[in-house]
Amino acid sequence: MRHGMELCWRLWGWLSLACMLALMPPVCLAARQAAPLYPFILPALLAGLWGMVCLTLGGRRVQQLKLRESAYFMLGSWVVLGIFGALPYWLGGVTTNFLCALFESLAALTTTGVSCLQALPTDPAFVLWHSLLCWLGGLNFIVILVTALPQVSGCFGLTLSARQSIFFSPVWHKMEESIGQATRVYLVLTALAVGLFALAGLDGFMAVTQALMGVASAGSAGEILFLRQDSLYLELAASAVMLLASLNLLLCWKAWQRRSLRLIGGDMELRTFLLVLGGAGLLIAGSLWHQGYYDLPESLRYGFFQALSFLSTSGYVSADTVSWPPFVRYLLFLLVFIGGCIGSTTGGLKVMRLLVLLRMITAELRRTLHPQLVISLKIDGLPVSMHIVGRILSFFFLYMLFFMVFALLLTLSGITLMQAMGVAAGCLSSSGSTAVLFAAPAFASLPGWALGLCALLMVLGRIEIFAFLLLLDMGLSKLRHQ
Repeated sequence: MRHGMELCWRLWGWLSLACMLALMPPVCLAARQAAPLYPFILPALLAGLWGMVCLTLGGRRVQQLKLRESAYFMLGSWVVLGIFGALPYWLGGVTTNFLCALFESLAALTTTGVSCLQALPTDPAFVLWHSLLCWLGGLNFIVILVTALPQVSGCFGLTLSARQSIFFSPVWHKMEESIGQATRVYLVLTALAVGLFALAGLDGFMAVTQALMGVASAGSAGEILFLRQDSLYLELAASAVMLLASLNLLLCWKAWQRRSLRLIGGDMELRTFLLVLGGAGLLIAGSLWHQGYYDLPESLRYGFFQALSFLSTSGYVSADTVSWPPFVRYLLFLLVFIGGCIGSTTGGLKVMRLLVLLRMITAELRRTLHPQLVISLKIDGLPVSMHIVGRILSFFFLYMLFFMVFALLLTLSGITLMQAMGVAAGCLSSSGSTAVLFAAPAFASLPGWALGLCALLMVLGRIEIFAFLLLLDMGLSKLRHQ
């Protein structure tokens, strides 16, 4: 074992043990229904064994997480969890193709909410496992968010102002503290989501499974539920859960510590998120009403629900969006690129980054008109360094470049350009329902290489591209020096 990988092994170990614990509820449910246990027992044993091996390799010495190890952990965590998550589908006979099972697992873990199966499993144990995979994927993203991402992307600290007193450190005991804080908030939000869905009329099992997916912003897997029930109360509950999933979890922790909701209400990123939601909801509702799709109350109901669903990258669908006007579908398509607040489980570029880009454009326009004017770019009254602005510009460019390249490659599978763009945007932003907007064919009909591209894009969207490019550059450097 090379020196310096201890913390990386330790983090992999804890995630593997978390996966083992997540497999226990499906084991109990399968036992209760007298169903075969080995599809869940065997992966649980393997995950526990691998976790103990990783913790042993990680040692006990306190270390700092270096840049290279951060990139290894970010990419490797999805691979490890993806393999363990795929084993129940494969061993349980849901699919005999392990690559298909791996795609199913990664789609749940990255909270994309798509499926390559001809028919989704209806066995309660597998339904629960799918929901737990979504929840575990959200937890993994939170762990990455407070450990490796600040090291690799370098622009996460922008989202948390000095007034919030949240700082990140590569030292293990500091990371442990941040992981604990974010996880506790995640658990509380999950419990609130269960209560909301129960109040909306769902039975206990459905309330739990929908809450697990909703908090992780993986709601697109439950779109059939909303179309079938057409319940206003259920949509209100889901809207509340989607709003919770869009919040900055660490900011919520600080607000709880200080017993002050003003920290949340005064956050510029959240205010901007709500402003975008209000504007998009009104535009969609107005278009639906003006073109005679629904009356005014229903237009507001479906318009705001869909706007929140796509903006939060949850992907819940409560209406036949395929038949909606092109203007509305294109607006929903654009919303998934925005996403929620940084520090949330949502996908997309995140509101704060786009807010900085807009401020930068405004500053450049003023600088062009007044060349001698000294302009300082500020967010929440605090200056933003040009180094951070440069990082955000790089990320925005890479994000859009990967979207365009992968959409182009997916057209080779025989689908139309708009369908390919919907699939690529959904995989990159963790909101698979964008494919529904343009009537894309089922993922099961795509060739194997296209599914592989989609799986890669789902992971890239969750590791925010930088880690992949860093590892690719290190690999190419080794090849050049051999």
